[in-house]
Amino acid sequence: MTPKIIITETPVRGVKIYETRRIIDRERGNLTVAEFGDELPFVPLRYFITYEIPTSATRGEHAHKECEQFLICTRGSCSVLVDDGVHQQEFHLTAPTIGIYVPPMVWATEYNHSFDSALMVFASHRYDPADYIREYDEFLRLVKEG
Repeated sequence: MTPKIIITETPVRGVKIYETRRIIDRERGNLTVAEFGDELPFVPLRYFITYEIPTSATRGEHAHKECEQFLICTRGSCSVLVDDGVHQQEFHLTAPTIGIYVPPMVWATEYNHSFDSALMVFASHRYDPADYIREYDEFLRLVKEG
């Protein structure tokens, strides 16, 4: 029987941590798997990977009005800070079996990348610059307006 994924709620509105199934195969290599739509919160329309990020560099630093994201550090490690305008929490993505779901209207910042990090991000929407909130003060205003 294949184990189920483990989903953990966080104090940040809508943000969840997913521990995907891990299949150990010492002869052929290990595998981690989850299915979008059934186990993961949306079916992606886009993905991107950030890599070769200097350790001192910061990525993200924005929220989306409608787009949902699912982040997995497939190699190396990085930190993710999520903020719903009231609660903040930091996560360390250190294994390809751990993913973080970031819903719309949550500010996310990725930083502290290891030299070999590769962060894969699945997005529920195609790229649309109008969906981005890039100024933190504007984000807080929109959160308060509800």
